[in-house]
Amino acid sequence: MLELKNRFYPFPKKDNKINWAGYAPYRMEFFNDDSFVPDVDFGQGFLVATRVGTMDIPHIHDGAHNFFVFTGADLADIFESEFEVAFCIGDTAQSMEIYDITKPSIVWAPAGVFHSPVYFKKVKRGVNTMLQYVGTTIGRVYPREDSEGNEEWIYEKDMIRYCVKDPSSPCTFCGLCFTDPDQTEEDVRKYMEPFYKNASTVGKYKHCVMELRKDHHTLGDAVKNPRCVFKGKEDMPNSVLQFSFNIITKPCELGDEQPVSNGQAAEFLWFSGCDVVEPWESFDAEIEVMLGDDPEDMKPVTFDKPGMVIVPPGTWRGKITVRRADKPVCFIPFYPGDKKRYRLTRETVNGKKVLVYNDETTITDPTPGDELFLQIRRDRRSSD
Repeated sequence: MLELKNRFYPFPKKDNKINWAGYAPYRMEFFNDDSFVPDVDFGQGFLVATRVGTMDIPHIHDGAHNFFVFTGADLADIFESEFEVAFCIGDTAQSMEIYDITKPSIVWAPAGVFHSPVYFKKVKRGVNTMLQYVGTTIGRVYPREDSEGNEEWIYEKDMIRYCVKDPSSPCTFCGLCFTDPDQTEEDVRKYMEPFYKNASTVGKYKHCVMELRKDHHTLGDAVKNPRCVFKGKEDMPNSVLQFSFNIITKPCELGDEQPVSNGQAAEFLWFSGCDVVEPWESFDAEIEVMLGDDPEDMKPVTFDKPGMVIVPPGTWRGKITVRRADKPVCFIPFYPGDKKRYRLTRETVNGKKVLVYNDETTITDPTPGDELFLQIRRDRRSSD
């Protein structure tokens, strides 16, 4: 039996970033655990810089790829938002390549490769960073000098980081010790000077920075065209996440009338306001998503607050109905995992209910429903 109460997660407005100088005080985020979808590694959120500054120090993740998605503050005009980010990446912490980013982009920091700081060079209202880790660990490894001036390596994943102000308590990343409310743009520029002075110009990692593509969709005039998309491995090696920014401007219906399933792939459907600095305040809509364990027993998940609709593998999803959209809605469907996505529908063939795949490349042992689908495809091709 489908538990609808576990299928919608309203984004809580936590104040865990309230002491982070230079960032929006509330971070909209979701991290999956086994109470939602077992054995699916997925987490996502908006981390928004509101002034010129830097994020993090040079480090590596020895067992994980790290992906960064950068956008401006206004997702309703995602391709027009003005911002500039400088991203540092390279073979050593002392000499990294620096790439300027001024358009919605994704950056891949491969496992074992130094990256950061991220330099927010131009911030008009806000710069949004969305982070994802893919791999066996997100533990950080970074170099520092010991008391004698020799380089030593710190494997942070092997130790507990304690609070600077209270050594008896573990660090909660409250921001009080590593962000400075009095820091000026000139202070930031001087901090970045050594990185620019010693920067490598080889271009070894230029393939790790990619502008998100424009997709001219056929979803109807309620969704802004073009939309911003990322197709996973089709766009960038080692990435296992597919997503798109769909900006809904008025009431509409999206998806198919007939329930579909993505087979063994989970879906996470993000709904928020389009202002990343105030994603709660900029949301004013009522939405319904049909879900079910069986295509003949679908139930509505209805909400008027920003949040995530969680669709476990094997769950059937019907139409997405936007009943009210008094402000533009940001709808981001996330598909984690590197399995090819295919759609299943249930058809009746010779009086028998069967599952039909929409992708013939996945059919190795055709059922009667598969045969019907293949015949339809052959008939269409012969008529073209």
